Amino acid sequence: MKLRLNSIDPAERDLVVESALTILERVGMRMKGARVLDALADHGAEVDRETGVARMPADMVRAAVDLLPDELFFAGATPAQDVLFDRRNGPFFNPSASHAKTLDFRTGQLRPSSLQDVREGTLVMDATREIDVMWTFATANDVPVERREAVEYYTYLTNTSKPLVIVDCPTDASEMKRIADILGGGLEGYRRRPRLGVLCAVRAPLAVNGALLDVTCEFAALGSPVFAYTMPMSGATGPITVAGMLTLMWAEILGMVTAVQSAAPGSAVLACCGPGILDMRTTSMSLGSPENTLMGVASVEIGHSLGLPVHNSALSTDAQHPGIQAGYEKGLKVLPAALAGVDLISGGFGALASSSVWHLPMVPIDADVAALVRRIVAGSEISADAVMLDVIERVGVGGDYLKQRITRDRVRAGEHFSPAIGSRLPLEQWMAEGRQETDVARDTVEQVLAGSDAGDTSASLLEDDQLEALAEVCGVAR
Repeated sequence: MKLRLNSIDPAERDLVVESALTILERVGMRMKGARVLDALADHGAEVDRETGVARMPADMVRAAVDLLPDELFFAGATPAQDVLFDRRNGPFFNPSASHAKTLDFRTGQLRPSSLQDVREGTLVMDATREIDVMWTFATANDVPVERREAVEYYTYLTNTSKPLVIVDCPTDASEMKRIADILGGGLEGYRRRPRLGVLCAVRAPLAVNGALLDVTCEFAALGSPVFAYTMPMSGATGPITVAGMLTLMWAEILGMVTAVQSAAPGSAVLACCGPGILDMRTTSMSLGSPENTLMGVASVEIGHSLGLPVHNSALSTDAQHPGIQAGYEKGLKVLPAALAGVDLISGGFGALASSSVWHLPMVPIDADVAALVRRIVAGSEISADAVMLDVIERVGVGGDYLKQRITRDRVRAGEHFSPAIGSRLPLEQWMAEGRQETDVARDTVEQVLAGSDAGDTSASLLEDDQLEALAEVCGVAR
C-alpha cells in the first residue's frame, strides 16, 4: 500500500509544456555575453548578438530534452553516500542555500553568517541521516571576499562525505577543475564519480547571467550534474496565476536544458522549482505559501513526463523562529510534494524566513519532519505475512501482541515511526522533564559538535595527499 498524489492531468500538463515552448520560440531567453550562444546558434536558435536573446524553436528544445540521460548519478565520498535520481527513488533531502544571516542559537541574536556557521552546520548535517545531498548553505562573511569561495569549498569538502552542490557559482572554473581532479584522482575518475554539482539560477523572467551559464556548461562537460533553478516571484517577476507561473518556470528550465545540452550533450540536469509569491501586504517574498506547493507538485509531473528529475523548495517556511508557524508550514507543504514523487526537497533544513536565515537547531527538527514524511510515503506492506492471520488466531480473544516475536522483529525493522525530537511521553512526565522540542534540538546539535571537536573529521573523508592538494588549491593552511 502506497499513497500517491496526482495533481495535474495530461491535458493541463501538455498545455503548460506547449505554452513554455511557444515562449522560448517567440520571446526567447537572454544569455548576454555567454559563449554558449554560439552553440545555440549552431543548433538552430535565432540569436540576437546585441541583446544576447536566443529564440529556440520547439523542435530544437525537444531534441535537447531527448539528450538527457535517464538517470542522474551524484557521488559521495564513498559509495555509501551516493545518490541516484531516477524519478522513482525519492524523496531525497538537501538544505537550502547561501544564508547570509544566522539566528545564533547560543546568543539568540541575528548576525551575519560566518565560517564557523559553515563548519558547524556541515558537521551537523553530515551526521543527519535524513540529509542526502549537501548544498553550500551559508556565506562566510568573516572571510575576505577574494578568498571566500575557496575557503568555503575546503570547509565543506573536509567536513561532509555527502555529494555537494555549489550554489553560488564559482568565478574560476579552472580552480574548480583542479578540485575535481583532486577529488576524482584524475578527471576521468571524477567523471565516473562526480562529487560536485553546480546550481545555475535563472534571473526571472527569462534571463540568465552569461558568465554563470558558461561556467555551468564547463562543469557539465566535466561530468558534474547541473541543477537548473527557477525561482520567479508571483505578482512581481512572474505571473500572478499558478498556471502562468508554471509556464514561465518551465520555459526557463527548458531554456537552460537546451543551452547546457548544446554545449555539453548528454549532461545530467535536475529541474529545480523554487517559486515564491509577492505578499501584497508586506511586499516581501513568501516561500511558505500554499501556492509554492501547488506549483512545485505540478512541476513534479511535468518534469517526470519530460524525463527530468525534479527538486522542490517544499520544506520552506516564512516563520522567523522555530515555532508553530514553522511546523505547520513545513509539514503541510512537504508532504504533498513527497506524495507526488518529487526527487529532491529543500527549502529547507535549518532555514527560516523564506530561506533567508540560518538556525542550526532547526536541522534536527526538520529531520524529524523529513523522517515522518518518508515513513508516510513508504506506505505499508499488504501481504499474507503482514496480515498476520496465524498470529491473530494464536493470540485469540482477549490476548495481547506484545509478547509475540513478530512484534519485536517488526518494530526493530521500522514498522512504526519513532520521533527523535517530538515527544510521546504522558503529559505529567513531559512536564516533569521540562524540555520542549527546541531544547532537544539544541542538545542534539551540541552532542554532534562535541563529538566532532574530539577528533579530526577531515581525516576520515579524504586521503592525506588529497587534503594537502585541496588545501593548496584553496589557499588554506593545515
